[in-house]
Amino acid sequence: MSRKSILVARESDLSEATSLADTIRLDVIKKLVLRDNYRPDRNYFLNLRLLNEVKNLINTLNTNKAIIDSIYIYEVLHPRQVVNLIKELRLEVRDKILMVLEIFADHAGSKEAKLQIEMAEITYQLPIVKEWIRKAKLGELPGFMGPGEYATETYYNHMRRRLVRIKKNLSELRSRRRKERELRVSKGFPHVAISGYANAGKTTLFNSLTKLSKPTGPEMFTTISPKAALAPIDCSEVVFVDTVGFIRDLPPEVIEAFYATLEEISLSDLAVLVLDSSEPPRVIESKLKTSLDILSRIGYFGKPLVVTLNKTDLSNDLENIESLVKHYMTSNYLWSWRLVKVSALRGDGLSELRKTLCELLTQKISDTTKTAVLKRN
Repeated sequence: MSRKSILVARESDLSEATSLADTIRLDVIKKLVLRDNYRPDRNYFLNLRLLNEVKNLINTLNTNKAIIDSIYIYEVLHPRQVVNLIKELRLEVRDKILMVLEIFADHAGSKEAKLQIEMAEITYQLPIVKEWIRKAKLGELPGFMGPGEYATETYYNHMRRRLVRIKKNLSELRSRRRKERELRVSKGFPHVAISGYANAGKTTLFNSLTKLSKPTGPEMFTTISPKAALAPIDCSEVVFVDTVGFIRDLPPEVIEAFYATLEEISLSDLAVLVLDSSEPPRVIESKLKTSLDILSRIGYFGKPLVVTLNKTDLSNDLENIESLVKHYMTSNYLWSWRLVKVSALRGDGLSELRKTLCELLTQKISDTTKTAVLKRN
């Protein structure tokens, strides 16, 4: 059963927020669109006018039996804002982090992915519960969800203990993943990470290059755990690694939780950065900036980058988009980069992409060949 909700987002974020809401099957009764230059209230995020507007809307909808049970705000909220909004609106308050984590939870298949998501949720919720405890001690709120101050602190301590156990389990799983990766590397195959913004078509490209059929779909974040497969290019064989999609203002909690996935990019010999060329130029530029920022944050430095304009069969302004991306990359990426146009779904441009990968991986492939010859001798 879908949840009836109010969705709050800035104008420039509305399309992305709506896509996320659709992915988690929210029944959005009302969208509250904020100006891009909106300045959040430090205590409630919503200023007094907007807070009263939401209260009146909830009362009106509830009177008409369209019971609203949650409000989703597409921003990273401070714990104080979450607690105050719950107190004022008396419904579930969820922000950008929890929207992303809900989608991750829907797509989590492996034990590692499930633990990563739980760790991110607990890391996010601990400060909120701590703020609730503080207000409960001041007499401003009951104990968390009603059980009293003592039970709230017990719940908080339980969450902290659970977080310690999860980190220990994840450390063991990551150690195993690292050994698997080291085994692949020891065989000398170059690693190519397929990275980029959520919904750009990374898994479709991965499937086209490897001849596999990993799940794809219109919803965001179909890939949670990295997938690796050996496949030929014109001059050698490489290990292609499909990775979790980027999203603007990716919170530190999510970066930390999915470190193992993102680490695959930073440790690769080369990264393919996939962009959806069918989107408006300003959106493409924004996502390119976000992607380069995240690559920098996770330590992808000094290595070649292949910017891949995907979905060219759907683009109406490819020439201008190509010019825009070239100008942005020239100004913002200090190392070797190339631009390739493809349609991963139709297979257009894949031969050019493979050729480009060969050219950029020449030294790595040469070293691999020499190593293989020495081993044989």
